[in-house]
Amino acid sequence: MNREGTKPKEPVHSWELLLEPGISWIVWRQDSDILFSLPENNGNSVSVSEVKSIESVFPPDIAFVVHEEISNAQEMNPGQTRTISLALPGSDHGWSGILCRLVDGRFFLIWSGQAAEEYEPEFCDINEHIRSERAVRKANEKLNFFNGIVRHDIANLIMGITGYLDIVNELNTDEEIRLLVKKSRNLSERVRRVIELTRSYQDFGTRPPSYIEAAQVVLRILHRREFSGIIEAEVELQDLYVYVDRMFDEVIYEIVRNSIQYGGNGVRIRFSCAAGTEGITLIIEDNGPGIHPDEKVRIFSRNYADRKGYGLYLAAEILDVTGVTIKETGVFGEGVRFEMFFPTDTAHFGNNFV
Repeated sequence: MNREGTKPKEPVHSWELLLEPGISWIVWRQDSDILFSLPENNGNSVSVSEVKSIESVFPPDIAFVVHEEISNAQEMNPGQTRTISLALPGSDHGWSGILCRLVDGRFFLIWSGQAAEEYEPEFCDINEHIRSERAVRKANEKLNFFNGIVRHDIANLIMGITGYLDIVNELNTDEEIRLLVKKSRNLSERVRRVIELTRSYQDFGTRPPSYIEAAQVVLRILHRREFSGIIEAEVELQDLYVYVDRMFDEVIYEIVRNSIQYGGNGVRIRFSCAAGTEGITLIIEDNGPGIHPDEKVRIFSRNYADRKGYGLYLAAEILDVTGVTIKETGVFGEGVRFEMFFPTDTAHFGNNFV
């Protein structure tokens, strides 16, 4: 019996048993999936049940709401709580629970089981939110699709222009004209690189930031085939979790690529971190030529004329999404030293929950 004296509804589907009052989950996001398991008390210890994806257990409507609730909760700090609510569209049947952020980036979720009719305005808001999220997501998908079409067409046009420039260069022996052709080809190459840049960064900011383990990202980049056998790396990041945009991989990639470009094959790169009273600094150092003092700030500028791409500028922009700053503090002639500063609410050291 509930507090109004009516008998609670019996579960109709097996998945509803996972939403019963007092049932708790450990839930987290991994790439684009939402995974969960159930804590189990084994006497003096606590373990977790088999890990499952939300989509494999719940119907699409419920899975979508859970996915949105967990995605929207990624900005929560460890220890913060919020109420989440689920409802079947067109039904008065619903569930509520309390969500708490854990130090390792996962969440503890316990279901309280209140009926949806007690929270009707809230569920109406959630349904409206679902419709809005779906519309925005579909709009972003269409924009990315059309961007891909435009990018492909521009690339084809650039290829055609380059072909005609090659023909002009072969048919003409005038050195001044050949110089103009060479400059035109260089401009075409710059346009091509910008096109490739839009391909790499078209998803920038389309998904909410989240806590990720920094070492996993670094190792994923270092193990890329293009870097195989040409880097000596040390990774000492001590279970560091950072709150960043999903394109943080591109930040690490650009710094590693720059180290190889200027330090050559066999360059040594060290990844470490240092904790302070105001936050945590992730440090990336190499033994290359370093950066001249006059260029330490300019390398992160959109208008830096000496670069061959926008890599470091965009790396700084990706970090800025969550308030993270980056600067270069190395000694010229001894190697670079990039320092990414994460304020206290954007990084922590932590172990897995159990």
